[in-house]
Amino acid sequence: MVTRRPFAFNNLKSIIFIELTRGSMAEEKLSEEKPEEKPQEKMEEKPEEKEEVKSAGESKPAAQNQSGSGAGVVILIVVIVVVVLGVGSYFAVKYLAQNFVDRANQAASTVTTTATVATSVTITATASSTSVATFSDYVISYSSVRELTESDLTGLTPWQLKVARNEIYARHGREFVHKDLQCYFAKKTWYAIDPNFSESELTTTENKNIAMIKAYEDEINSPLASTDSGCDTNQ
Repeated sequence: MVTRRPFAFNNLKSIIFIELTRGSMAEEKLSEEKPEEKPQEKMEEKPEEKEEVKSAGESKPAAQNQSGSGAGVVILIVVIVVVVLGVGSYFAVKYLAQNFVDRANQAASTVTTTATVATSVTITATASSTSVATFSDYVISYSSVRELTESDLTGLTPWQLKVARNEIYARHGREFVHKDLQCYFAKKTWYAIDPNFSESELTTTENKNIAMIKAYEDEINSPLASTDSGCDTNQ
């Protein structure tokens, strides 16, 4: 019994030593394998990083193209809007200006017509009232306003016919040669000699009335139509 114990004990020590040796060898093996895995992982990761960088680099031109095309569309839209607004503004201003001119012309025409009518009415009213009041002012007060008819001349004396024809001239300041006419119109407050008188000042209506009265004088063979009866004549 005493001789077997040392053998068993030695065997136990050997087993423990072997196990420890195996454990240390396993640890060394693991420690040797770990450095080899790191480079491989790094080597495997680099291509992926390159691919990611490459894909990112490829995406940049695409993004730039998209942004460039978007900016071009915006510029085109802005140009179109500016052109449309400019053309629209031009036609709007042209229309407003033409409308303003038309209205101004219409207003001026209306004012002129109103003034002409008012003047004619005033002259007619004044002349008519004077004629009704006395023959000393006008024989035919409206001879410069409207055309005469034969009924306007019927019943007038040869002297009244002569005065009626020449008072149309007298309104424009004509200086007469016949003494009878000079003396007659000199008594009228409205008569004033105009040294620059011209028959071109007569209106169409006045010329027609002068011819109408002269024709009527010839028709009745008026003795005073072209005769100067002088200032002493009882008018």
